[in-house]
Amino acid sequence: MFRRIHRARSILQFLRERAPHYGPLARDDLRKFRDEIVKASVGASISAVAGLIFACFLSVAVIVSAWDSLHRTAVAWTVCCGWGALALIGLWFARKAISGPPPFQLMAAALARDYTSLLAVADRQEP
Repeated sequence: MFRRIHRARSILQFLRERAPHYGPLARDDLRKFRDEIVKASVGASISAVAGLIFACFLSVAVIVSAWDSLHRTAVAWTVCCGWGALALIGLWFARKAISGPPPFQLMAAALARDYTSLLAVADRQEP
């Protein structure tokens, strides 16, 4: 029985020593996660707005294409292609931001190391 109490005390002591290290790791993980969310949101917003404008200009380009003027057609399709390129760039940025590393990697790695150390401490305490 005293062995269990001693084991529990050593585990609590270990946890008390390691707990202050998690604060900065959690802050760094949250900062990285926030930055990735902001990038993804900006990319999605740009892509959505550009996609809507692309659809508007595509409609205008189709209407203008029906007219016989070559100059109006070239300008309309150039503007339409420019907005389409902007929509694709925004989509590319959003996909790149979303495919980043999973959140809270630093804290997960620290918890895994501490768990391994905790198991080692617990194993040493058992005769």
